[in-house]
Amino acid sequence: MNVQKAESRRQKAESRTRSPEVFCLLPTAYCLLHVLFVGCSPVLAQPNPEWIRVAVVRSDPEVSLQIHGPFTVVGRQSGQPIQEGTRLAAVSVRAVPAGIAFGADILPVSGIRVASGGEAAISLNGRRLRGTLEIVKQKDQTLLVINHIALEDYLQGVLSKEAPDYWPPEALKTVAIAARTYAIYQRYTKESVEYDVTGDVLSQDYGGKSEEKAATTRAVKASAGIVLLSRGRLFPTFYHSTCGGVTEHARAMGDFDLEPLRGGIVCNFCSASPFYRWRRRFTKADISWALSKSPRGSIGPVSALQVTRRSQTGRAQEITIVGAKQTVRLTGFEFRSLFGFDRLRSPSFSVTPAGDSFLLDGRGWGHGVGMCQWGAAELARRGFSAAEILSYYYPGTELATVRELAARPVEVIKGGLPN
Repeated sequence: MNVQKAESRRQKAESRTRSPEVFCLLPTAYCLLHVLFVGCSPVLAQPNPEWIRVAVVRSDPEVSLQIHGPFTVVGRQSGQPIQEGTRLAAVSVRAVPAGIAFGADILPVSGIRVASGGEAAISLNGRRLRGTLEIVKQKDQTLLVINHIALEDYLQGVLSKEAPDYWPPEALKTVAIAARTYAIYQRYTKESVEYDVTGDVLSQDYGGKSEEKAATTRAVKASAGIVLLSRGRLFPTFYHSTCGGVTEHARAMGDFDLEPLRGGIVCNFCSASPFYRWRRRFTKADISWALSKSPRGSIGPVSALQVTRRSQTGRAQEITIVGAKQTVRLTGFEFRSLFGFDRLRSPSFSVTPAGDSFLLDGRGWGHGVGMCQWGAAELARRGFSAAEILSYYYPGTELATVRELAARPVEVIKGGLPN
């Protein structure tokens, strides 16, 4: 999660009942088992943990599609064939009032499914993807594109984006297990929406087949099917790039309070990270302009910026900005989102006024919850195994397998994510 990813994983898809056809793409998509949610009533089925639904496009009016091999296109609701062939040349797919424009053809449908045959990968906006695609027209005339893909194939496209391929094998296996567990947790808690995860840093960064690398693929295969549980229950294995010295309590991510995610894990192992310390300068005009473009609206010329509440680890929980028109208070996440998570790397920072600017001196990259990836890499270099590293960052946990999850009722630790 460069993870920021997790920064919030906030999936804002509308709840809706899916038609049975949605699962035609997934062999044995559902098991007739119970899944038990803490504090909730049991439901009669649990999803197949060996598959995942990834939203690779969420609000684009148009996408480009190409397949170098045999393919089929069918109606999402009807399942009726629309087009098939031995190769699909690059074609534009757009949302239009009458349905979906597939090149020059206007299809009177609300969605299509695209599958390739053999080893042919689907190219979406120039990025090659394994699995199949659902392209859905949304009410605002934009497209939602969902990649239905085997979990292990998905992880090959995630790990190469989430961890440098030159890290020690045990470090890569550690991240692979955390990423697999996080994906399955989302799979088990997102049944009322169209997809389980997004393909960006708000869930787990996903590059598809185009981004796969040999070393990270080996780590996925070496840890295949292994997940992490807390007292036999699934939980969200949040992780981040660099903690900067100590991990954060999971309440920063929502309504979570469980032993593996209570934070306070001292970690000096990430000191070699290029993101361990950083500094940013923001002018008052920068802040005023960013707010004017946000839902908060204009507050006029900015006169003051300060952190008015911090967590026990010192991370900013509330930032107060004083403007000529009004004073606003933002959460650490909201403040970072104003400028981008790459630019304002973590909520762990101090503020120093400097003329018409503010200097922010910070440490770490990401929300700080769960596993510190750069810390895990250093522990692996010191000879610790993936199991030992996971036990350090997620106390009181144990390893299990996806096969075990599919064979019994699974208890999932609930916790809401921030809005």
